[in-house]
Amino acid sequence: MFKTFQAFMRRSSTYSKNSKYLTTKKSTSSNQIWKRPIPKFPVYQKAPESDISDALKTLKTQVNNGEDISLETYFNSNHFQFKEGTEESSLALLKDYMTLVQSGRPLVAIDCESYEWKHNCITEIGISILKNNSKTSIIPEIETIHVVVNEYFNMRNSKYVPDKKDFFMGGTSHVLSETNARLLLQKVLNKYINQQDGILVGHQVSAELSYFSSIGVQYKPDVKILDTMKIQRISRFGGNSLWATLKMLQIPYGYLHNAGNDAYFTLLAALSLCDPKVRINKNLDIYSDSPYKGIKAQHHDKAEYFLVEDVDSIVNNL
Repeated sequence: MFKTFQAFMRRSSTYSKNSKYLTTKKSTSSNQIWKRPIPKFPVYQKAPESDISDALKTLKTQVNNGEDISLETYFNSNHFQFKEGTEESSLALLKDYMTLVQSGRPLVAIDCESYEWKHNCITEIGISILKNNSKTSIIPEIETIHVVVNEYFNMRNSKYVPDKKDFFMGGTSHVLSETNARLLLQKVLNKYINQQDGILVGHQVSAELSYFSSIGVQYKPDVKILDTMKIQRISRFGGNSLWATLKMLQIPYGYLHNAGNDAYFTLLAALSLCDPKVRINKNLDIYSDSPYKGIKAQHHDKAEYFLVEDVDSIVNNL
């Protein structure tokens, strides 16, 4: 502790001179009040523009003019530049997924979180449902539930994945026994997948399908599946995680690795990745490296600061 205020001020002055931070001070009639140091932020820069074909430029002009882009118009364009050797399979996958999303059938996104030291212990289940998948509403009405399995309530991840069990953004988490959690999952699949011919959505959905099989949950063998990781991979090399996919799509997110949140954001990613206008605006039909390739996900859910010196660099990016 400092014995006098003068000693504190001398120490603060020395710290300020040697620090990587800038300090601010406010003068008063009698003394100076020191505020929290301001970091030297990296400078914000406009995203570099990509070389695009005339066909894609035409589509972008149509989008900017507010014109509707039908699937027929979109797929009749020759703007696609997928990875060499995968052009046909990539285009076929894209057609299949985009047709499913525009079919009006229910979309059901499911995410399961397991205990990192015992993967057969599913600690959370997230279910996000877009019931009437039609364009009658500007904002999709998505219902999301978060289930926490009672028997594994105290199993907490920390080493390999963060523990976000307590941070469901929908507000209410349902604690169910393992038996009732399985029953709930079966009833949801029966209602929306088996009876209404819905579409099962997931990010690397094979993990969820394996879990269903392990606990005896049944679904029809010809279920239609939309895997957001697969459709992301036809657009970008690397950056395949849900975190990187959401960053690429510029979808705000938070508290990933909570099953309820992951299911919700996976459904948003599916809608975005299968929207012709989004794909056109973000050049998703041109295969390239992901800007998040090799970057480890940050789970602190904090914003990243940039110093803006040129306002036009922001406006021109909008």
